[in-house]
Amino acid sequence: MATAGEIVRQFYDAVVARDLATARTFVADDVVVVGLFETYRSAGDFIAAFTRLLQITISLQVKTIIAQADEAAIFFEVETMAPVEATVLVAEWHQIRNGKIAHVTSAFDGRPFAALFPGGQS
Repeated sequence: MATAGEIVRQFYDAVVARDLATARTFVADDVVVVGLFETYRSAGDFIAAFTRLLQITISLQVKTIIAQADEAAIFFEVETMAPVEATVLVAEWHQIRNGKIAHVTSAFDGRPFAALFPGGQS
């Protein structure tokens, strides 16, 4: 079975290639993803959110992945275009269960993205 770091790497390799069908294979059906603005409670909702993000993404560059046992942290830089022109460093903590991403907590400077979410500030 792949390690936590390998699973997260393979997930993000697929995301960078914009192959969300492959990315989805690394995500548990009942994944919980806790973000700054929303929490997703299914793989479908998580992949749909990633699909929306990729529509405005110019580049996503993985900086590093640090893994131990069933957990991995990834740091990546995402550059986006209008309506949110920004370059942001993102940190995510992934927990792996049965070879799939089961829980993700994301942290980043959300100010550029706030207007895209209900109740967000511009």
